[in-house]
Amino acid sequence: MSNLDVSRKEDMSPRGQLNIFRSDDGDIHVTVYQDDGNGGVGAGSSVEFCSPLGGGGGKSPRTMKALIELARAIELDNAEAPERAGDL
Repeated sequence: MSNLDVSRKEDMSPRGQLNIFRSDDGDIHVTVYQDDGNGGVGAGSSVEFCSPLGGGGGKSPRTMKALIELARAIELDNAEAPERAGDL
């Protein structure tokens, strides 16, 4: 399974971002980074969904599918408007 790592800046602040990352074992990590109000990025909050393949024990197959589709949508949006692509 290929890696995936996409980020998109939010619409309401200059630095807030959403990141979706697929690790080598197929798990999907979703992280939200906040604008810190000082021109930087604040600490992010992250969740992980395990792949149903291998020994990951994934319990959210539809959520995994939706997150992969979201990542693809982010890639398309970034291609159309690269200035909104995340920079983390």
